[in-house]
Amino acid sequence: MKLKLIIILCLLLSLVPNVPTEHSLDKEDMICLSDTIFDELVAIRNDLHDHPELSGKEKRTSKIVEDYLLDLGLEVKTGFGGYGVVGILKGTKEGKKIAWRADMDAALHVFDNKLNFKPQVAHICGHDVHTTIGLGIANVLSKRKDNIQGTVYFIFQPAEESFKGAKAMIENGLFEEIQPDEIFGLHVFPTEMGTISSKPNELFAYQRRIKLTFDHAIDEGGFKDFFQDTIQRFVRHKTNSEPWSLEYLTHPEFGLMNPNTIYDDYFILESNTISYTENETTSFECTYYETDSARLDSISKQITDYVLDSEYGKHYIKTSFTAERPTVINDPKLTGESLSILKDLYGEKNIKHFYGQVPYSNEDFICYQYEVPGVMFLLGASNTEKGIHALPHTSEFKVDEEAIKYGVNYFSSFLKNRVNQKKD
Repeated sequence: MKLKLIIILCLLLSLVPNVPTEHSLDKEDMICLSDTIFDELVAIRNDLHDHPELSGKEKRTSKIVEDYLLDLGLEVKTGFGGYGVVGILKGTKEGKKIAWRADMDAALHVFDNKLNFKPQVAHICGHDVHTTIGLGIANVLSKRKDNIQGTVYFIFQPAEESFKGAKAMIENGLFEEIQPDEIFGLHVFPTEMGTISSKPNELFAYQRRIKLTFDHAIDEGGFKDFFQDTIQRFVRHKTNSEPWSLEYLTHPEFGLMNPNTIYDDYFILESNTISYTENETTSFECTYYETDSARLDSISKQITDYVLDSEYGKHYIKTSFTAERPTVINDPKLTGESLSILKDLYGEKNIKHFYGQVPYSNEDFICYQYEVPGVMFLLGASNTEKGIHALPHTSEFKVDEEAIKYGVNYFSSFLKNRVNQKKD
């Protein structure tokens, strides 16, 4: 009977969007509203999941987002960076301006369990979940906008996978149209469902790709084996640790939640492709990941010197950069304040402080952080009991849909709290 009364109360609250009660924006109210719209959000996520769109082609997804925000009564701006959408929720009083960003695009992925190994477009990085959570937060806060003293911007970004979307939105005048004081966002992560994690400063490793060119066709297998051996020469890590192994990310002793994590100081070298040209030159591309920004410029020379001292040195022509991706850098002060707010709301056991830097992953969220202080959170989306492991860009990637409810609930409360604080 008690459960039925709670459900009825949730339904009544959701149908009366602007009742100014003393406790209408407390944690319980957010939980109630998040529960009420959960089935609706799961249906949206499933639809997005079944209709993935590559970077720069998010036409259908963008339209779904636009229509949903308009139905909530938000002011909506479109066309930023291609299919970017911005929803604007204005409270009843002037105050802080907070932005929440969600990415929308899918990626090409080769699924190991498919016999034909053909690349397929799929939401293998969880952006369908990110988009759904962003819409859910907009829904919940729009129902309580009379209790918001400020403005919340909802940024739905295209082309994150290509690392072009955030930059394109900014170049298209995003921050001329909106002027946030702070910006936040999340990414699903293989920690357990119901947890939120983050850390100040670098969240991921720095990433660069270089190309080595030789004057004749070299043995592909032999050179790749030789190149892989350089990992052991350059890598810096604790004894018996393997920072290139993602299986330790959530390990209690070696993982990111331990101050002594193996992911705090490392260099990882990953061989990519060898190609041949008509003039009989050979090009070899590799990617390296480094936690220390001060070492980035010297690594390319170290790799080149190692090649020159090898049997391949006499055929070496040049080394050139082909790509560089800076890492997400969370504002230290804002990160500390944000984690403190979340801990006060949802308890120490659900809010985790990370250490080190996540290898292989990266995010163009840094482009917004160049403009305004920002924090990216990692939302736990795994469920060990169900055998669900939410490690993006893997064939086993799967998200427990209950994570949507946690994301909407936690960050509706967080954004309400943050936007209602006085500006510094």
